[in-house]
Amino acid sequence: MRTIVTASIALTLVVAAGGLCSAQVITHREPMEGQLRTGATVFVDDGTCGKGKIKLITATGGNGNERAGLPQRTRTCVARPLNAGPVID
Repeated sequence: MRTIVTASIALTLVVAAGGLCSAQVITHREPMEGQLRTGATVFVDDGTCGKGKIKLITATGGNGNERAGLPQRTRTCVARPLNAGPVID
């Protein structure tokens, strides 16, 4: 019984720590062309999307892994995520 309780507490701590570590980093400026891998996403808080929203950039190519017919990046305004991490310059 003691082993089950200890295992339950350990599992709870691991799950809680995993949630804290999943915060997405936010920047003030877009990364330069070619700095993002295909499929990578970045949140950019440069004030262009209005209050409560943030720009989500998804890289679709530009670093040698281009996908035919797609722009190198897609930019969309989305609601600011609740688990957003600190803003990094």
